[in-house]
Amino acid sequence: MTKQAVEQILGRIITDEEFRKQFFADPEKVLKDYDLDDEEREALLKTKKEDVEGFSRKLDERITKGKMIF
Repeated sequence: MTKQAVEQILGRIITDEEFRKQFFADPEKVLKDYDLDDEEREALLKTKKEDVEGFSRKLDERITKGKMIF
């Protein structure tokens, strides 16, 4: 398993608005660049956009890239 890759992807999804947009627009394309096993890939594909965006809004702007505007 590649726990480090999963942590890196989740961290970027949460803190990097542009990466988050790319991920939710075409997750398969984004994930192809990472060394993931089938289980990890499947779990990441189940990530819900609304959950991530809700959590990201709660983070201090100093640890995120981009500002979410709703």
